[in-house]
Amino acid sequence: MSRTVKRLGLTLLVCWFVPSTCVAVSLGSVGALQALTAEPTSIPGDPPIDILLGGALCGWLFILIGFCGFFVARHEADPIVRLWRRVLPSLTVLSLLALSPTVAQVGGRHFGEWRRLKSLLRENEARVQQMIGRTEGSLSEEESALVRAWFLEHPVSLRFESEPEPVRIRLMHSTPPYVGVDFGRGRNAVFDPVTMLCLYSD
Repeated sequence: MSRTVKRLGLTLLVCWFVPSTCVAVSLGSVGALQALTAEPTSIPGDPPIDILLGGALCGWLFILIGFCGFFVARHEADPIVRLWRRVLPSLTVLSLLALSPTVAQVGGRHFGEWRRLKSLLRENEARVQQMIGRTEGSLSEEESALVRAWFLEHPVSLRFESEPEPVRIRLMHSTPPYVGVDFGRGRNAVFDPVTMLCLYSD
């Protein structure tokens, strides 16, 4: 049984080596390109960066599946095991380092003033759901007018150190998530209230 499991691990390594290498090199290259060409964003939310992080997480998960095969067959005297040991760990670490600024930027939205913003988004998303009596679905014109009127009468704002004026929470979409952040000067963004990934900005 143990021998069969090790053979399956070797088979997985054979199938995963080239794709995993390509994924690790691609992630590292994209991360390096992002670092070289990145410009300061005019809004604290950037969907391309969030999409890049989502793709990176899928890529690292793909590589991790191959590492499961390596863990099973790591003691085997097979060329693919030695090749995997020499190539994949270093490429994976390099891709992690190259994309660490992106990870830090998105991950930072769960701490400090961003944590307070996340809490306000969740509270007001729940408030909108309570007002319309459901947790999903498109808002009708009457429901949208009702919610907008509430936010006009009960403005919700938060001071951001990077912003000269307090940012405001308001209704932005007729579909979930309904509420978003008005950063002022025509800059708006909608975040997932749980992951804080930026879904939309202008």
